[in-house]
Amino acid sequence: MSETGRHENPTETNASRTWTRRDLIVRGGRTIAVAGLATGAAVYLHDPKGDAGLQPRAPIRLKDYFAKIKPDYPASAPRLSAAYGEPERIADLTHIRALVEAAVAGLDRDLGISRFISRGDVVLLKPNVGFDRDPRLGATTNPLVVQAVIQLCRRARAGRIIVADNPIESPGACFAKSGIAAAAKAEGATVMIYSSAHERAVEIRPGRPEPARNEALGTWPIFWTPLKEADKVIGLPVIKDHNLSSASMTMKNWYGLLSGRRNQFHQAIHDIISDLGYMMKPTLVIADGTRVMIRNGPTGGRLDDVQVGGITGRPTIVAAVDQVACDAWCYQNLLGRDPRDAKAPLQYIELAYAKFGQDPGRIVARHWQDYERQGLIAETKL
Repeated sequence: MSETGRHENPTETNASRTWTRRDLIVRGGRTIAVAGLATGAAVYLHDPKGDAGLQPRAPIRLKDYFAKIKPDYPASAPRLSAAYGEPERIADLTHIRALVEAAVAGLDRDLGISRFISRGDVVLLKPNVGFDRDPRLGATTNPLVVQAVIQLCRRARAGRIIVADNPIESPGACFAKSGIAAAAKAEGATVMIYSSAHERAVEIRPGRPEPARNEALGTWPIFWTPLKEADKVIGLPVIKDHNLSSASMTMKNWYGLLSGRRNQFHQAIHDIISDLGYMMKPTLVIADGTRVMIRNGPTGGRLDDVQVGGITGRPTIVAAVDQVACDAWCYQNLLGRDPRDAKAPLQYIELAYAKFGQDPGRIVARHWQDYERQGLIAETKL
């Protein structure tokens, strides 16, 4: 075989190589070193706890959105203010804006909305956008009311206005069909639709809730992002009938801030509604009584389920700093039902008062008639 031929066949060359003792010692040492490094890396990277060792994020607590209002709120100022409009002008934005303005001004004749909203505030508006319904059916907050409140906040020089809800039905369809997305867009407000990225566990009360004490919420996932960004929160519920709780009003409206498996709460509806009131300390609530669904709530679906202004016969807006009194007043004066009816009381009112009626950071009356006797209810007719 030629020299050239031997170089073209290395296999033959290796096979014919003679291994010395030194070669075997060097190769064996390398093998042992590599094995040792691999074992060391495995030991270093091993997590004996696995996922169980990960620390869950600590739950957070909601802000008190009434904290800046309560210290300076005059003892003589009305706690609830109702404004009644003209039925034939229910589709007139100018008239609805005048109604909203009159209701809020009834709480403070000098400052009006500026009592509640300051220059630069980020304001969260929480309307009821729960269902994919035409606004004339009264299942969702009147978009003209939402638009009027945005305009009022703009007048108070709010820095940013967010409109948010976590609807029962498809969020995009609900915001579009209700007219609330268009109302917000027309006034330059931000519509924030729920997604899991906006969610965070919030501690409503320490420990587990006690059903025997009518408690429903302990720590629960909440539509957190809009609440985190907000300096002030205004609840904008529509007043309507509800087949489980008898009515859906101010406190029930906060249900749209919950995420997770919230349907389970319908088994104890009065417990959860009173807990929602316990959870939220809003800056202000403005109840929409322009179109009141008086039967077949909460979804309705027929125009004859709705009465303009409920039993008043006039489109009505109610502004209040006490959500318990607001609900009881609307129940009686718009839906025409007595919250203290011996046969069918509105149970969550008493539960709410028991849970936070003595909270010094709030303004709460056990019965709205207490305010009436003290001259703390304002009424305006346009």
